[in-house]
Amino acid sequence: MAPNERKNEAYENILINPAIQVDASVHKSAQGTASVSRDEAELLLAKELDKKSDVNGVTSVNEDSGDWTDVKHSDRKKRDRILPDGVVMKLMKKSDYYGFKRLLSNMALLFLNAYAIKVLDVYSYDSIVNFDWRSLDVDFFTSNPERVQKLLLFLPLYIFYGFQMQCFAFAGGHELVHGNPFKTKWINNVVTFVVGTAFFEVLRHERLMHKQHHTYTLNIDKDPELTSFFSRAELEDPKFKIVPSSRYSYFKSCVNVTSYFRHRFMRLMSSSLGIATDYTGIGWSMKTRREDIDKSVLKDLQFWCLLQVTVYIVIFSTFGNSKEKLSNLLFWWIAPCIIGYGPINFFRNAEHADCDFTNNQLHNTRSVESNRFIRWLLWETNFHAEHHTYPMVPFFNLPVLHEMMKDHIKHNECKTFVAQNWQMVKGGGWIDEQRGAVCSE
Repeated sequence: MAPNERKNEAYENILINPAIQVDASVHKSAQGTASVSRDEAELLLAKELDKKSDVNGVTSVNEDSGDWTDVKHSDRKKRDRILPDGVVMKLMKKSDYYGFKRLLSNMALLFLNAYAIKVLDVYSYDSIVNFDWRSLDVDFFTSNPERVQKLLLFLPLYIFYGFQMQCFAFAGGHELVHGNPFKTKWINNVVTFVVGTAFFEVLRHERLMHKQHHTYTLNIDKDPELTSFFSRAELEDPKFKIVPSSRYSYFKSCVNVTSYFRHRFMRLMSSSLGIATDYTGIGWSMKTRREDIDKSVLKDLQFWCLLQVTVYIVIFSTFGNSKEKLSNLLFWWIAPCIIGYGPINFFRNAEHADCDFTNNQLHNTRSVESNRFIRWLLWETNFHAEHHTYPMVPFFNLPVLHEMMKDHIKHNECKTFVAQNWQMVKGGGWIDEQRGAVCSE
């Protein structure tokens, strides 16, 4: 047996079970075996997990590490990593099977929904071009009850169709940039590119910013999710709760879909030029120096974004070179994808709302239990505090992680996304509490 194989077998032998019992036998070297103490076994596991810790934030990316953190794992154990290392080592194992199972099942529902929309026969190029819009009055609807019925079915299906696309872009894309869904790295890279391109998400840029977010969660100087869209006055105010400044801003965030699309377009353009930006796509709001980003990171960012732009050029030149073809692209692809930005925001707008400004991930991030269908669509990202504490654990093990950690998570009182959003907008809720300090539209 080769030395590396013996080393891997040694670590396999000291993984612990959910009952949190450590197997105290381990190969101490490639030359033989020996009995070791529980403390020695735990030390070996901690050292192995320390090697997987990537503490460099936005400046560099360790392709072999999914543990994006501000300090090494052994230091995190003193703060918020409460589980024994053997349990963590088991839970962080990736699987191509579970990755494809979630990917293909979500795709199947997306195509089934598209088929249902097509069967309704609400849209055709000729009907749009030849339609007399002046006839769109009360009589039009009262005299065409069948058409009204179709429209009443079409609208929720079409909005859900766009929502499904954004579930891929946001939730699936989130897991993919972590490198978690698939054990095989090249499969993860290919699927990441396909999902990002298909649903207008710049996932290579997202990987860079999201890594910084994990490293400096709720750091008002370095977390791009804060610095990109909130003013310094808001960030520095003691009553700031990481929620919209008013109910108007809250509802605007659900309908102002062109803004989301514009920022993604700017991220793609700037990244294609090899320029790193924050989430706005045009600036750099963090106090981390942009000049410190490793050149290899920028080259990688530029390569994948140029490839994404190239794919768009090919698609539009091939399938959008006539009014009819372009109309089809708009109806079946671009419009629903943009519309989907609104409903997906309902599920992602309070991941850190009313949480503690601390580096303890059990206190600075929320978790929502939700229901099985929503969890399936969202790739289990509802278990967000668990994910922030152990970002290297793949989505399919987050429910297990939740059961082990739920009593230690501070902000999980909202069991549904409806309850979480209501807590934000209700009288005396998070927005009202925050408005006593800062109110900027």
